[in-house]
Amino acid sequence: MQHLYAQKPACCDMTGVYFRELLAKEARARGMQVVRWPISGRSKWLAFGEAVRSGRTEPGAAAVLLHSWYKGYEKECVPAWEFYPILEEVATRHSLLYPSAALDRLHSEKRYTSSLMAPTVHLHFSRQPDLPGGWQISCDELSNVDSSTMKDVSDVVSRAVGALASKASSAGLKLNDVMMKQGLSWGGEAVIPLAPSAVPRYIVRKVLPSVPRHAETLTILLQAKVDIVSELRWVILNGELRGRAWKTFKKARRGHFASTARYKSEEASRESLKHAGLAADDEGCRKMEESLRHKVEQVLSEATADAGGEVPQFLRVDFIVDAQGRAWLGERESWGADLNQGHNPSKSEVAKAIVERALRSFTSRSACSRRHLKQGLAPKPSRGSRAKLQSAAGPQKKRRLRSDARLVKCRRAT
Repeated sequence: MQHLYAQKPACCDMTGVYFRELLAKEARARGMQVVRWPISGRSKWLAFGEAVRSGRTEPGAAAVLLHSWYKGYEKECVPAWEFYPILEEVATRHSLLYPSAALDRLHSEKRYTSSLMAPTVHLHFSRQPDLPGGWQISCDELSNVDSSTMKDVSDVVSRAVGALASKASSAGLKLNDVMMKQGLSWGGEAVIPLAPSAVPRYIVRKVLPSVPRHAETLTILLQAKVDIVSELRWVILNGELRGRAWKTFKKARRGHFASTARYKSEEASRESLKHAGLAADDEGCRKMEESLRHKVEQVLSEATADAGGEVPQFLRVDFIVDAQGRAWLGERESWGADLNQGHNPSKSEVAKAIVERALRSFTSRSACSRRHLKQGLAPKPSRGSRAKLQSAAGPQKKRRLRSDARLVKCRRAT
């Protein structure tokens, strides 16, 4: 574990020590007091949750710079079964600035949907010890199948692959390979191309036996494998489309995880477009980017709806372009996405945006309290009376090899 932290300490840009310091610096510059809560493992994370539940954290704004997955406390990720209950407690008592609880969960669990995705089916598993194999499975695309016939996991997965083949055919794709994407995983560590016939056996023999015993549910996304030429990543800040960059995984071999295939550089990704005849030059690449703008805006609209109408403060939309020039939504990254190398927006600008949002929430709540007083009504407890920003992040300082998460809380200086 120490080797992991030393070589690759951060889960994403937002958990890095540099970003954490930027956030605290900006909060102080805007007249806020910063209080950090160190999180360096399970016991401290659970202790923080108890502090929130017992009211020992003063209401205010919170930025929790950690993310969920299905393993242990590594890479600034917390097991989902212990992450979301506490994150939701924070959201009920504070203005949760980061991450968006709803969007983070949809992204991490691979449960988001879009008409722009390559043909996809979702398999939802829940533990049922009394059933053969110990799992109950459902699939949205098989809703018309009698539930009494859906006890055998292999049978249901086979039916789901058949449904995927039909969807792929309707979209003009051949289902030569299936991309299996396991929920609550990061960095392509549980994304693998498989032959369609191999999917049921792989899930039954490889995936389900390795699911941690604490995990009661699991979603697996099966997607028609697209012949990727290049991938466009577009960053959105406060609802505004900002920086974009081409960055593409090299092709992973069938049966090998995507994490084993390294990234192509920005230049190599653009060259792939030119070599495929999709763009004659850099100007052609730029025109292709602009042709995808309306699709990025559609994904932003879908994410806003998933967040209950709240525009995501930070979002990254990844589109994959195939050999025919068609663009498919590869991933809708939640608030935990890395920034593009073009630095638009920069980490500093993102930190400032988070603090600005905290200040707006304080102002709004204070105005609400004043209206109640003016109308002769008993004011609701104002969480804006003391401005507080909370952030949990797990990166290490220099020469530090253990996870060092931080929860920062700030309040406006009086």
